[in-house]
Amino acid sequence: MANTLAGVNLAEIAQQSLPGLSSLFAPLAGIQTDFSNDLQSRGESVTTRFPTKPTASSLSGGYAAAAQDVAMTARTITLNKFKGFVYGFDDEERSKSSIDLESLFIEPGQQAVGDAVFGDLWDLVTVSNFATSSTITAGNFGRDDLVDLGTTLTATKKAPKSNRFVLCNPSYYGALVKTLNSAEIPGITEGKTEGIVPRANKFDVYETDLADANSENLAAFAAHKTSLLMAGRTVDAGRFSGELENVVIPGVGLTVQFRKWYSNDDGIDYISMGILYGVSKGVDYGVRVTSA
Repeated sequence: MANTLAGVNLAEIAQQSLPGLSSLFAPLAGIQTDFSNDLQSRGESVTTRFPTKPTASSLSGGYAAAAQDVAMTARTITLNKFKGFVYGFDDEERSKSSIDLESLFIEPGQQAVGDAVFGDLWDLVTVSNFATSSTITAGNFGRDDLVDLGTTLTATKKAPKSNRFVLCNPSYYGALVKTLNSAEIPGITEGKTEGIVPRANKFDVYETDLADANSENLAAFAAHKTSLLMAGRTVDAGRFSGELENVVIPGVGLTVQFRKWYSNDDGIDYISMGILYGVSKGVDYGVRVTSA
């Protein structure tokens, strides 16, 4: 261990983590989630429910005659993943060194946590879970493809037209940005200067560098929010006696717990960040975009 905390408290560390965590976990806003920071919400699993698509009928014979049963799909998500990142600094290191927390600790740590969490979710996007796919190279991925993907979701998958999202790796997201730059929107806009892809063809579009190929040449995923499910709960700190900060990621609701404590046994000041969660496949309302 060759670094030191330089006297920074846990609240400051947690606060510095927010921008990075918000960016890393922004794609979670597009999927079905059940997060709670209520410590009274206990149990090894969470059951989430979403409506099965109904069929409209004639009302000409009266409301009572037209009444029909509605159905809910229940999916149990086991909270079987407790992942995080722990680092520490011994007495000698704290006495000799100083460090830039944000650039050398916070960002790598939260990236490691993001890799673990999003990796579990992204690993659900496979041919066995979502059989429908479209092969599009990065250089040819544009707004017209979003139209085609939307058509497939509607005509083939019978997915609801609201709450749709697309997750892209950086190459495919960049291709969409280029499409917008060459579109009929004149002048310099915020979207062009910041490289932001706005809603297109009913899709919220997210970029993530955590979307790997999954050994299936996977590059992007277009789906309805009930296709991927994630649940999480705040970790019960029990009798923990050190510093503790629960950070709720804005716009997402996921809680990341930070802890800081000193071990008298080994003379090390520890910091940890951790998340308790589970993931599950939902309804097959998705289209995988592959590069080959």
